[in-house]
Amino acid sequence: MEKVVLNYKGLSKYLCSAIWFTLQEIKNPEKIFVEPGSLVKVYSEDGNFLGKGYLNLQSYYALKLLTREDVPINKEFFKFRFTKALELRKRLYPNEKVFRLVFSEGDWLPGLIVDVFENKVVVQIQTLGMEKLKEQIVSALKELFEPEGIILKNDFSKRKEEKLEEYVEVAYGKVEDPVFVEMDGIKFLISILRGQKTGFFLDQRENRRWVYKVAKNATILDVFSYTGAFSFYALKGGAKRAFLIESSEEALKLAEEIAKLNKFQDKMIFLHGDAFNLLKNPPKANLIIVDPPAFIKSRKYFESGIKKYKTLYFSSLKALKEGILLLFSCSYFLKKEIFLSLIKEVLQNFQKEAQIIFEGKQAADHPINPFVEETFYLKGIGIAC
Repeated sequence: MEKVVLNYKGLSKYLCSAIWFTLQEIKNPEKIFVEPGSLVKVYSEDGNFLGKGYLNLQSYYALKLLTREDVPINKEFFKFRFTKALELRKRLYPNEKVFRLVFSEGDWLPGLIVDVFENKVVVQIQTLGMEKLKEQIVSALKELFEPEGIILKNDFSKRKEEKLEEYVEVAYGKVEDPVFVEMDGIKFLISILRGQKTGFFLDQRENRRWVYKVAKNATILDVFSYTGAFSFYALKGGAKRAFLIESSEEALKLAEEIAKLNKFQDKMIFLHGDAFNLLKNPPKANLIIVDPPAFIKSRKYFESGIKKYKTLYFSSLKALKEGILLLFSCSYFLKKEIFLSLIKEVLQNFQKEAQIIFEGKQAADHPINPFVEETFYLKGIGIAC
């Protein structure tokens, strides 16, 4: 295994916490000749062993650590890490069968996402280093969970950053799509082969439960609804009606099927189209939920993304005559303080009283690594008007 030396001496606090390193932090990278994505041993300049990770000199973060111990990176390594992650999830959600098992850097496994949907496991691999380890990952998951199926859901554009192809593959067992699961007494159909991300947004778990608590007798406007999870929680909580706005026709068709399963079809209206256009003449509602995709996926989209958020939040607040508005952003680059200032700026355009009554974030099975600020990405604010 190739040896990589960092431009640091000793065992500083930084070296004991960092798991990403840029090319500039690596000593003599031009003298390192390994295949991109290869496993390497990492040392400080004065010979201290720092850990093992994978190296891709073509990536901005050229080195990502997997462990600070000198242990083999094999099936048993992943089985140990997955077991540790599973123990935490059982403690957080003791009786639940749907959860995120691995949240990349949040679980000290950079480049890897694993979601469990009862007896199906969905894996997303974001980096070349993890792609080279996928056989060990699948083998460890197979032994730990004995699932009916394991899916490699690697059809997202982020993989292009490391020159990885996009694909969806059933790596083990059989999968019929969509899969049926139940959460909080609500029946769901989840498209783990064709849906967005891993098929379902588990990071909104606690925020949906809050909506359930405040939805009684409300009329819901669910903007960027995807398959309508927020609306189903609201209807379960006693909402009168829900309007779903979504640009994906396939997602709305699945939402209709879920509505029938839960006997909510008479309380739901599905609006297919662009959210910005539909909000120009929105249906009347007194609980509006706005959960858009990330408008700022990198720094170069910051200014254009800010404009989109501002327009969207303004239109949403304008649509609310009286009631509760729940606004979200999943853009890491939209920091919490900027997110709040945007909302304050939008509120200043309306001469009516407003109160912040809720602050949301990603669910606990998406743990935040205190040394990788990118792991804190989901922000939500509930406003009463």
